[in-house]
Amino acid sequence: MGRVLLGLLKGGLVGAAVGTAALKLGIAGGFLAVVAYALIGGLAGIVSGRPPWRQETIWTTALKGIFGALVGGALYWAARKLLGGAHLGIAGRLGLPDRPVVELPALLGPLIGALWGIFVEIDDSVGDKAKPAAKPKPIR
Repeated sequence: MGRVLLGLLKGGLVGAAVGTAALKLGIAGGFLAVVAYALIGGLAGIVSGRPPWRQETIWTTALKGIFGALVGGALYWAARKLLGGAHLGIAGRLGLPDRPVVELPALLGPLIGALWGIFVEIDDSVGDKAKPAAKPKPIR
């Protein structure tokens, strides 16, 4: 349960930061939105799970980032197809413009980042077992 919350927090923060920056830059759709969500997925993949310096190889971190970029773009595409022009009333209370959810990266970004962050955290925790303490050698 702790790993799920950690992935939610890490991915959500990355998504909120990049999503808010994209909204401030006026990115709401099109190719630049795909790039923004790919950036969210890539950064969430790198940040979540084991830190890069504790990985066995640098390629593990690189693959988490590359695959995360693909997943981020794909999740945005899926949200665009499934949600279409759906509006959320809470967007106005948060100070966001009245647009469809898929055109508000400050709302959709944290969701996509959190989903990918949770997946990476759970994936990295599989196979992690506490190493037993080394037995002290007897002094002779």
